[in-house]
Amino acid sequence: MMKKRLLALGPLLLSAGFICGQAQAAEHLSDHEEFCRTAPDAACLTFLQQQLGSVTPHSRPWYKLMSYQLDYLYDKHQFSDLLQQTEQLLQQPALPPVFRTQLYFYHAKMLKSFGRMTQARHYADLAYQQLSSMYQAFADPLRVLELANLQTVFGEHDKAWVLLLSAEHRFSKSKDPVFGFELNSNKALVQHAKGQLEEAAYSRKLALDAILPSGQNGKIIVAYGNLARTYQLLGQFGLAADYYEKSLPYMRTDVDAVQQATHLLRLAELYGQLQDPNTGLAYLQRVDAKILGPYHLELYQQLQRQLRPSQQQKAQ
Repeated sequence: MMKKRLLALGPLLLSAGFICGQAQAAEHLSDHEEFCRTAPDAACLTFLQQQLGSVTPHSRPWYKLMSYQLDYLYDKHQFSDLLQQTEQLLQQPALPPVFRTQLYFYHAKMLKSFGRMTQARHYADLAYQQLSSMYQAFADPLRVLELANLQTVFGEHDKAWVLLLSAEHRFSKSKDPVFGFELNSNKALVQHAKGQLEEAAYSRKLALDAILPSGQNGKIIVAYGNLARTYQLLGQFGLAADYYEKSLPYMRTDVDAVQQATHLLRLAELYGQLQDPNTGLAYLQRVDAKILGPYHLELYQQLQRQLRPSQQQKAQ
């Protein structure tokens, strides 16, 4: 197994997901899932906030817990909260270098997601410089993937691919399921960006196979969803529906609400594409539209128009 992360750094690695109709980051290597398993009856964010309140602010344990909280906000797509929190924390004058790197990474991604590209590139450059020096110092294979992910997000696909192949070759003997998941997810992200959807599907299947034995539900959900969406884009609707359906038992409504709504929405769309509007409408009725972003809400409204008339016509 690969060595643990440095203390006070919430992992920065973000594997490819599908948000707002395009490939973006959705999941990352994170210890917050493991940490929250110690309180299975409490929501992870509530538990983290309780723990933060019980330690001295800006102490070593505080930074570690805050790191987990940042991971959680990204993992659960709470992007407005994450942008606000990174902005506030970056105003602090004395931050641990590794924690500051995490802030740079997330802040760059949040700025990009809200269209503030000039600022996003600035913080991405800061994160890249820090990650490069950290990789050279600690030779952590996951740092290479973080560097590649950062390149991919900002369109440097060829540079990202070279880094990913380097990581694959150098750490080929690694048996860490998370490394296998992240390596192949990031390869798929580059392949998808280049329009190589069949190759991306293959990489996403490798990512799913790697993470399934780990028991890390958050990553398993993302792996299933990424593979399903790629098959949908390839026109293999039956396979796509199968993989989306397999993701549902891993979800908890209280912590996976956004992903659950998105996967149910895609299932509704897929069964419409499979000429089964009744099943599609059944899935659509399970979608919590209140938590959908603008892109998915538009799709939801479109499916409402498409599937309901089909059902009414069939009933007649």
